[in-house]
Amino acid sequence: MQTDLWRSVRFICDQFVSWQASSGGINPETCSFHRNTHWGKPVSYGQDIPWLVRALYAAYDLLNEPRYKAAADRYAIYFIACMYDKAATYALGGAIEPCFKLYWEHNPSDDCLHNLFWGNGKMKSIYRWLLGYRTDNGNYLNCGYGWWDEKGVTHKDEDVGFCSDLCEPLRGLVAYSQLFHDEEALQHAIGLACYFVTEFKPGTMDGIWSSQIGSWLIGPRHCTGFENLVGVYADEAGWAWLSYFASFSLLRLYDILKEGHSELKATIRDRCLTSLRWLFDNCQFEDGSVGMSGRDDKWLGATAMAVLQYLELYRRILIDRETHHRYYPQALKALAWLREMSRPERFPPDGYIPVTGKSKPWPGWNTVWLLAHTAEGLMAGPALESLGTP
Repeated sequence: MQTDLWRSVRFICDQFVSWQASSGGINPETCSFHRNTHWGKPVSYGQDIPWLVRALYAAYDLLNEPRYKAAADRYAIYFIACMYDKAATYALGGAIEPCFKLYWEHNPSDDCLHNLFWGNGKMKSIYRWLLGYRTDNGNYLNCGYGWWDEKGVTHKDEDVGFCSDLCEPLRGLVAYSQLFHDEEALQHAIGLACYFVTEFKPGTMDGIWSSQIGSWLIGPRHCTGFENLVGVYADEAGWAWLSYFASFSLLRLYDILKEGHSELKATIRDRCLTSLRWLFDNCQFEDGSVGMSGRDDKWLGATAMAVLQYLELYRRILIDRETHHRYYPQALKALAWLREMSRPERFPPDGYIPVTGKSKPWPGWNTVWLLAHTAEGLMAGPALESLGTP
């Protein structure tokens, strides 16, 4: 079993290595997912690179193969170097965490990095650029781009407020506060977190949590035609991707909150646990696979995120006995399906098996992102199994 598991991890991570351009980024000549998008031209906003960094460092830590670290190092430095003052908030946040944070952890004696990025260098600039998106609206930070309504009218001056995009700066602020012992950054992270835990009010940017659904809404605007979903409106639906991402980000803030924030910590726990239940109850198929926004289509990446999300909560002792008894078997079922379908001879094109066609394997960088989660989910499998029968 372990041999097959590591073979699957290498099958995915070897592709990440082969896609790397001489610049350190992704080469569209070797990565088909960065070619010919539904816009008719190769377009990438680099959203996938931080997650390649994370998966490759994890593979190096587990398998001790230097080529994975070398590729992760180059992806991380490339992504950080590409940041500028008008980069979107998700990119700025991803440059701090995981790119800078994991590079620093894996290269603690890199004097060049220390001189270039530490102190008043690039990281502080990225932090300041991130705060340039500060708003007095409930979303706390703007995503940095507008939205389009169902009639195709673009609202350039109204920020889209996508919850998934704001997960990245939330983690970035938390990491920055830890790396630089910066209390201001922590307070900004708390301010942004309030958007995630506050109940959604239609027509406002006051919050993005939906008690009616039991998870986070994709966004506060009544728009569709985004990401990999078909006919789904942002202010009406949850998203497996977001269920994991919001939990992943909020729980890092949870870890460092001290006295005086007990109410926020309790709310974070409640939101993350409720969303976990939503994910398994509404998105998991009978065979263990997980869909994107309900039981639409079967995704290796979404199934891996269910495994990872369960572990994020369990490791912090935030899953009560009743929830563990009910949902742990479903998490194991997800892991079993993920392992079977991740075998190189069975791996479906794009890590995707269509059922309803209401989700699609585009844009390409989202597919790459999901493949990175697939690798992480596989590597987390033994930890999930070690939790024991409820």
